[in-house]
Amino acid sequence: MKTQKIIACALSVICLMGCSKKEDTESASQTVAIKVKTGSLTPMRFRRQIQVQGCIQPVNSAKIAARAAGNIDALKVKEGDRVKAGDILFQTDQVNLQNQVLIAEQNLKVAQQNKSIAEADLKIAKTNLEKARLDFERDETLFKRNVITKQAFENMEVAWKNAQATTEKAETALAYKDVLITQAETSLQIAQKNLADSIIRAPYDGVITAKYHETGEFAAGGTAVLAMEDPTHLEASVFISAIYYPSITPETTVVLSLHGLELCRAKLSYISPSIDSLTRTFEIKADLPHQANLISGTLCDVAVILAERDGLGLPSDAILSRAGGQSAAFAINGDSAEELPVTTGFTTDGFTEILDNDALKERQFVIEGQYFLNNGSQVEVQ
Repeated sequence: MKTQKIIACALSVICLMGCSKKEDTESASQTVAIKVKTGSLTPMRFRRQIQVQGCIQPVNSAKIAARAAGNIDALKVKEGDRVKAGDILFQTDQVNLQNQVLIAEQNLKVAQQNKSIAEADLKIAKTNLEKARLDFERDETLFKRNVITKQAFENMEVAWKNAQATTEKAETALAYKDVLITQAETSLQIAQKNLADSIIRAPYDGVITAKYHETGEFAAGGTAVLAMEDPTHLEASVFISAIYYPSITPETTVVLSLHGLELCRAKLSYISPSIDSLTRTFEIKADLPHQANLISGTLCDVAVILAERDGLGLPSDAILSRAGGQSAAFAINGDSAEELPVTTGFTTDGFTEILDNDALKERQFVIEGQYFLNNGSQVEVQ
């Protein structure tokens, strides 16, 4: 009885083992298809570019300084005010400078009057000289005829020479008065220039961005009182690595983006003539179109385009790296995946350019699920 039970148990184990092996064989004979998504080569514009950040700044910006030292009179603007070119912004030491102009004008009048007096003196001296000449010539004739004494003749000769000296002195005095008039005119021009310089006007249309002094405060010459800029004419300033210097030309285009939204494209307006020795970078600038709707000081993304062309590409994730720096992508071949070598070009906006695309235009490529595939893997396209 015991022996029969042992035999029955052994037969049961053998039957179970046989069933298990049969199920494993049937499971191994079934191939599991990997679910994938596919896509074809996409036409788009590809770029080789440098992705950096740049700062928006005004092309025209200035700190408005006092040209003449003095107290600030009538500061006419405040921060945020829009001004036109030529508008008066403020004036310094107005009363004192106006008084200096008045004094200079009075000094000029005095010099002109002194010249009139000198001209009258010269006329009198010339008249006396002519009278002395006539008297001398008459006495000379009388002396030769022994009508007058030698002493009388000599006295007349001395009087004539004195008249000549007096005339020369009057001419010199008149020339001196001309010099004084020139000095007075120059002093008046300086006083008028100082008064004009005390009136500070807006150099261009713009907006006041900062105010450093208030009305009544003293400002030395050259001290900044206001800051202004033209918000309608902006540029992007970018610093990039020196290794790209040979690739940058005046025809280089930049694309500005903010929060992932492309704002505008622009050509370069400035390329730094030198490279900073410490940071190994150089600056480029691009004028922005008026409709860019940006504010100075904004930090935005800038794509510096070194090359640009139309082509066909795949999502960059669909391109797999292989040994030796090679690239490959999986194409659909019936119900299986076929690994194909591809030659890649530029990468733009998440797509990679496929250069050898002539034979691949009609193929469908795996764009999702590719990391689970091997060459020949069974696939199920979703």
